[in-house]
Amino acid sequence: MAMEIYVFSDRKLESLAQWQAAIEAEGFALRVATATPFEALSGFLPMDLDGRKAGCECDHFDAAETMDSFSDVDFGRRWRHALAFRWGGDMAACLCAYMAAAAYARATDGHVLDCDENRMLTPREAANVVRELQKFVR
Repeated sequence: MAMEIYVFSDRKLESLAQWQAAIEAEGFALRVATATPFEALSGFLPMDLDGRKAGCECDHFDAAETMDSFSDVDFGRRWRHALAFRWGGDMAACLCAYMAAAAYARATDGHVLDCDENRMLTPREAANVVRELQKFVR
C-alpha cells in the first residue's frame, strides 16, 4: 500500500541545492540527488539516508485539485503549490519523505498534509514526526 504526504506552500524553492541547504539546516542526515532540475521532479527521487541508498517518489501536483480531493481536511487556506511524496512499506523511504517534506515546508513557510492522519502539520510538527520515525529506522 502506498503512503502519501504533501507539502502545501505559496512559494517554491528554486533548486535542489536550496532544498538540500534546507535539509542540512534541519540537521537531517539526508542528501537528495541533484541530477534532475527541481521543476522536472516526477517519480522516484534517489536520496542518501545516513550513508545508505534510499528515496521516495516526489512530484509537483496542482494544489487546488489536490486540496479539493481531501474534502475532510482543514487546510486553513488555499495554497498555491503542492509537492507530493509517496512510498511503499519501506520505513527508510518514509523517513526520507518526512525529512525532505519537513525541510521543504520550513523553507517555504508551508505545511505538511499527513494523509494517514488527515491533518495539516506545521514544519515543527513534521520535524517531530521525523524524530519519532528515526527510532524505528537504523
